[in-house]
Amino acid sequence: MLKKIVFISLFGVSAFADITSFYHSALKNLEYNKNYTLYEKANQTSQSAITYSKYANFSADAAYSKTYAKLLPSASGSFGTTDISLHDTMDLFGKNDYKIQALRLNTKVKRSRLNLKKEQLFIALANIISLYNKTALQLKIRQELYNKQYKIYEKLETLEKNGDVTELNLLRFKNTLTTLQTSIVSMKQELFKMKAQLSLYAPDQSIPKLTQTKMFFTKKDFLLHNPQAKINKLDAQKLLSQSKGMNNSYIPTIDFAAAYQKLDDPTSYGDNHSFGVALHLPLNGGNFKEAEALKVAALSKETKSTEYKIQREREYISYYQAYKNAKKQLEVLEQSQKDFEKSEATIQKAYLKQYVDFNTYLQVLQQALDVKNHIVALKNKMQLEATIINTIASGKVYE
Repeated sequence: MLKKIVFISLFGVSAFADITSFYHSALKNLEYNKNYTLYEKANQTSQSAITYSKYANFSADAAYSKTYAKLLPSASGSFGTTDISLHDTMDLFGKNDYKIQALRLNTKVKRSRLNLKKEQLFIALANIISLYNKTALQLKIRQELYNKQYKIYEKLETLEKNGDVTELNLLRFKNTLTTLQTSIVSMKQELFKMKAQLSLYAPDQSIPKLTQTKMFFTKKDFLLHNPQAKINKLDAQKLLSQSKGMNNSYIPTIDFAAAYQKLDDPTSYGDNHSFGVALHLPLNGGNFKEAEALKVAALSKETKSTEYKIQREREYISYYQAYKNAKKQLEVLEQSQKDFEKSEATIQKAYLKQYVDFNTYLQVLQQALDVKNHIVALKNKMQLEATIINTIASGKVYE
């Protein structure tokens, strides 16, 4: 436990620092966090608006009418009536509270979706970086092989002039070097393309190396972080909240009103003032049916929670097994690596003395090259899987 605590405290400045720095630079460039912050502010404003409208939902009416009457003692026989009224509909019983709850859940869903996007981005970047590093190391191996074999070719040229090697053998050797050189050019182009792709995400960052080869976190730590399951759970809660809102549609609202009537009627006793309270009670049976449908939809969502948990476990197993398999294979190959290197040196001497033919020499070189390439690939696989598991399990990827 102490080891894990120490690791977490040093996580940001350890071997993960390069990959996390590159990743956070990509996040900033893509403005993931900025977009979420703007959404959160807009959502909070909407919540405030709903809270305000619960107690301050004003409306005003104004009307003027002209009445003509024959029996009035006035000269014109007419009078005017002016009506002004002010209403405030108040939700004193919490009829629309579900709307605020829905907005809060929307914020949580948005956050979980952001976490899922961050996780997917990190995994994608880690895979490209791993492939870049593997290709760079394998290119180095090929370049070293080419340089060594070119020196052999120069010696063969001398032997061919002395008549110790046939012109055909020299030509075959040269053609093999040309093929090797072509593969080197192709790999350089692949590196250039990957570097260009990565620079789009983090223009100011150099491409980091993945150096983690140990697991610092458990399966339980990894499974604690499951954005997709969280999204599903929140979606179910949203449906239940909407269902509750539909069930609460029968809850009354109260309307407070104040009115003033100015009468120019000479037979009246003056202007009128009135105050009133009205209870508005909607009766809509269709809302209850819709509420039941939303409950069923919420239950359907909840049944998928187990599916998402299993899916997450499968992801962990896939990463972990790939890590374990690479580790076991690497142990075997590293034990035999010296033997292949010894064979490579021995066959080189034997070929120069013409003890073995070109095909045998080429076969041994190819076997040694395959082993070196495979070792590089396995090391990179271990580093990739360990980096993904450790970063997700630590929660650093969601920051």
